[in-house]
Amino acid sequence: MKNTPDPSGHSGRVVVVGNLTIDDVVLADGTTLMATLGGNSVHTAAAAAACGAPVALVARRGEDFPADAFTRLQTAGVDTTGVVDIPGPTVRNWVIYEPDGRRHWVYRTPAIRSAEVAPLPADVAATARDARVVHVAAMPLANAEAVVDQVRRTTPDALVTLDTHEGWADEPPTRVLALAASVDLFEPSLEELQALTGDATATGGLRALANAGVRHAVVKAGADGAYALAAEAIVHIPALQTPVVDTTGAGDSFCGGVAAGLARGLETLPAVGLGVAAAGTAITSSGSLRLLDHDTELLLEMGRDRTARASAVPPAPPRVADPTTGREGPRDEAAYDIEVMRREIEMIPDVVSDVLDDTDGHIRRLGRALVDREVEHLWLTGCGDSAFAGHAAALAFQRHTGITAHPVHALDLARYLPRALPKASAVVCVSFSGKVGRTTEAAIQARRFGHPVFALTNTADSQLGRAVDEVVPLEVTTLGFSPGTSTYVAMLGSLLRLAAEVAAHRGQDGTLGRALVRLPASVADTLELTRPVAADSARLMLAAPWTTFLGAGPNEATAKFGAAKLFEGPQRLAVSTNLEEWAHEEYFVTSPGDPVVLVNPTGAGHNRGVEILSELRFIGATPVVVSDAEPDRRLPGELWLPLAPDVTEELSPVTAALPLSLVGFHLAQLVGKQSYNFPSEAARTEHYQTIHRATIGEPA
Repeated sequence: MKNTPDPSGHSGRVVVVGNLTIDDVVLADGTTLMATLGGNSVHTAAAAAACGAPVALVARRGEDFPADAFTRLQTAGVDTTGVVDIPGPTVRNWVIYEPDGRRHWVYRTPAIRSAEVAPLPADVAATARDARVVHVAAMPLANAEAVVDQVRRTTPDALVTLDTHEGWADEPPTRVLALAASVDLFEPSLEELQALTGDATATGGLRALANAGVRHAVVKAGADGAYALAAEAIVHIPALQTPVVDTTGAGDSFCGGVAAGLARGLETLPAVGLGVAAAGTAITSSGSLRLLDHDTELLLEMGRDRTARASAVPPAPPRVADPTTGREGPRDEAAYDIEVMRREIEMIPDVVSDVLDDTDGHIRRLGRALVDREVEHLWLTGCGDSAFAGHAAALAFQRHTGITAHPVHALDLARYLPRALPKASAVVCVSFSGKVGRTTEAAIQARRFGHPVFALTNTADSQLGRAVDEVVPLEVTTLGFSPGTSTYVAMLGSLLRLAAEVAAHRGQDGTLGRALVRLPASVADTLELTRPVAADSARLMLAAPWTTFLGAGPNEATAKFGAAKLFEGPQRLAVSTNLEEWAHEEYFVTSPGDPVVLVNPTGAGHNRGVEILSELRFIGATPVVVSDAEPDRRLPGELWLPLAPDVTEELSPVTAALPLSLVGFHLAQLVGKQSYNFPSEAARTEHYQTIHRATIGEPA
């Protein structure tokens, strides 16, 4: 943030916009201080004045506001003509202190009164006209948005600083982040930053803000001082080492010191240093006006000392791992960057086109082999994305081939089902790497009981390739190591192409084959339609403790895929469940504001999905709907991830996976993750050994 000093050496004006309260204080020793002046605007204004800036106050006071409450502020030069008189009471609180320093706030006026007395744009217009800095203190989000907009129109050259409000945790993160990006300096506390970004650390939260488009921010980190994001760097400014008497209003005092520094022409870091000095001095005594007792030059000197002690936070070290071998090294860092995921997503239209073309005829030959063997039961098996692909493709076989498809996890096929496979069965084992141990075991067990087994894999000379009767090569170009997106769509597309081949060889009507011809264009259209909203969806999930994914039929697999991308890339908590089961289970732990991704393209389960959407709205969850049909009467905060129209339900898992891939990428980018992070080399080695170990058990 560029800040040009006044050539006269004088400070510009700070306008503080916030609330007023009347506080009745009960100290730990039983002393009572009745009808004291409080409110975030007062703490902030006193700090800014103590740090040498001319200050004007904008707030609203009720009919019972004491006539002489502003005397001390006015004596210190604070302009209170911007305070608006309104009917009704001023917000009044009991503030009760415990011997251990804890304090309790008890509203003496109804809680809703705090929102009723929040400043309005008209209150700010006249006072802010000559402001150098306008500080927007904690207030309801809609009021803050309106005030910032008013200042931008009234005083476009003013620097706007913004504090957060505890009520914002219940608002869509996209709104909060958009407002934060629109101001010159965003000033959340560490707790509020964690609620917004999901990262418990100041540095991680600031990186998430930067990825979300917030250019300048400072985190109030209490006894740890402050962390500033400026010019894409993160700098730590240590706290003052002072005795703590009362921390009430320390954050507001910090904001006042920062605002005064900016008004004096300081750049971001020196201004933050002054804010740290103001906060550290404020906590050594009590009362909203306590900083007015301190010498301005001493505060400025302490601010310069804090700035001199500031230190740059080194960038987060790369945490990279090859998901196949577990190896890592400096030369390969670019291959592990999460940007690989985005680039591979952009390749998906070509990937789909290539696998459907089946240029070398591998899928065509497998389709012919299944028909020649008179296969009636086709078992589609794998782990992770490979298992999801089998589940997603089963409806296409059911509708078009006359063969019954059985999608089953490789562990179940290996340990619980091989003795029970009926005659006329065949098994297709799906594994892009060909190294997954349970899929290899499933192939070995199925062959042991006399069933033909085929492998759909990228690596013919792998443990899976050596365990099957025939390999169907899956040729997909990958750019590095990232959560599977193009590889998943390639596996799913190959199975759908196989269904079309079986249908053709069995003399079906060719409907599926004709629909597949249009699929690459629908994939490209879906990516184009969904890109902007996918980023919004990621920002919504950024502040959420968890995300639920719902789907039915073939798109229950899509819901599992979407949850998996949150595990693998951003490494965030997600669950997937059947559309119907949500109402029986996760409903009871879904809270207002929780994001729920409803994968609901047109098809047999669509109308039930619409009913579940109504229930999500009723309980106050935040739906993210993935569908080719726009939801009716979308509420504020709801998102629609549009799919290309005219894709049949059996092919819809291909297009429905695309927005969820993009969401996984954007969320990983927001939290600063790279793919496949491991806490240690030992953990990485153990992880891959567990996945690749092809132990052979005795099936039930």
